[in-house]
Amino acid sequence: MKSILLTTTALVAFAGAAVADGHTGISFTGEATLGYNSRDFGGTDLDPATGAPFEDEDGEPISNDNNSGFYWDASLDVSMAAELDNGLTAGASFEIDVAEDDTGLDLSADSYVLSLEYEEAAALFYGDTAFAAETHWNSAGDMEADGFSEADGEVALRGDFELYGVSASLSAVIADEAGAIVGDSYEDDDFDQISVGAAAEFGNFSVSFGYQDESLTVDGVTGDYDPSGNGDFNVNEVVGLSVGTSFAGADVTAAAASNLTTEETSLGFEVSYPFGPVTATAYYVVEDGGADVGNSNDDNYGITLDYVSGPIAVTADYDYDQGTDKYALEGSYDVGNGITALAGIVNEDEDDDIDYYVAGTYDMGGGAELLVSYAEDVSNDQEDEVGDPEYQEGVTIEVSFSF
Repeated sequence: MKSILLTTTALVAFAGAAVADGHTGISFTGEATLGYNSRDFGGTDLDPATGAPFEDEDGEPISNDNNSGFYWDASLDVSMAAELDNGLTAGASFEIDVAEDDTGLDLSADSYVLSLEYEEAAALFYGDTAFAAETHWNSAGDMEADGFSEADGEVALRGDFELYGVSASLSAVIADEAGAIVGDSYEDDDFDQISVGAAAEFGNFSVSFGYQDESLTVDGVTGDYDPSGNGDFNVNEVVGLSVGTSFAGADVTAAAASNLTTEETSLGFEVSYPFGPVTATAYYVVEDGGADVGNSNDDNYGITLDYVSGPIAVTADYDYDQGTDKYALEGSYDVGNGITALAGIVNEDEDDDIDYYVAGTYDMGGGAELLVSYAEDVSNDQEDEVGDPEYQEGVTIEVSFSF
């Protein structure tokens, strides 16, 4: 990902110019965090008994992003917009990392997106923006074959449009997350992995569609361009169709997806139904592992119960994911006066070890919050967080500010 170095003087001058132009708008929002974590480790988790790295279910070392000791960071989000002629609006946005465990001598900017929109009918985006298929796709449960690439730092070009009630998008990758351009590696190609997505409402039915072609790198990288640094980038050709509707108070979704490269297919069904303070969501996915030896034919299924009543919120979740039982029980209680207590247990592998956390938050007003938590990744399968709130291992004391 490319960075931009900016000085404070440049930012002030830039904001002043924006105010002087009545057709131009610029806004700033920011976040700052200061915290302390008790765990004295970072990087890759090591088994204290053997000294070797813990490994995930694929045999890969588990990386842990836990902070150690004091940590702090601050960021500034900048959004700009200008009204052009003929109903067009130009925009640009990016995030400035002001400080990350340093005193912020240099400001580096990322997540840059340039946009051009025509009312609500069409738009063009360039930069760190979502791909077309992931923008519109709606799955039915945990489907193995609907692995559409998810953008995370790549440079993409995406066009959106609305026509006769259909929302559609077309995108292509221009450069990887390190800024290496496709054309530098593949001279005959300026784009990688064309992606298409669409969604529409037809009466009581909603339909979504997604397609992406194979990445140029599916047979190996021949140059600087290499999107493998983004673990959510799937080099395979994938297609999917999803249909949803509501009746008798229940939301029902059916979806079919196919990984055309590995010949893996998924057929999923999901139902969500509220009764009283509880909403139950269940899914079942028929899986065909296809030709890839690494794929499994085990079906996926699961159920989630969400309970919300007054100050109490509880979620109970069970999933059978490709031969592995996973479950979680997490809840929160709004004590009042800005204080919330949270606790949960999580198991995401077949071991008997259960990960757990307890935490409390205090809303100090004005966008400030104090967090105190303790989390234990007993089975070392959570990589860098425990539970849905994604708490760090060990004791964490953190105060965060939003501006």
